[in-house]
Amino acid sequence: MTAPAPAPARDAEGKWLPRAEPKKPVARKKAAPVPSAPVVEQCPVDGCGTPATGRRPVPGMVRVRGSKDGALEHWYCPGRCAAIARATADLRRGGAR
Repeated sequence: MTAPAPAPARDAEGKWLPRAEPKKPVARKKAAPVPSAPVVEQCPVDGCGTPATGRRPVPGMVRVRGSKDGALEHWYCPGRCAAIARATADLRRGGAR
């Protein structure tokens, strides 16, 4: 059921007052989803992400060059870890190789 419309009102001189516009519902913005886990999780392999100052810590590790701002080279797992490191270094360089 809908509520009955209010009766028209008059001012002190007896003139009809304009009806109030019905309030429109306010559209609320949906909150952005909050991630439940980190975007990039820490690698469980020992030696992944260590500075490449000596021998590779684990066979199969890949040496990834740092950005031109003086970042050192590091050892990473082949695949995902190395790809993330290369992309990060590329972004720090401004996209140029």
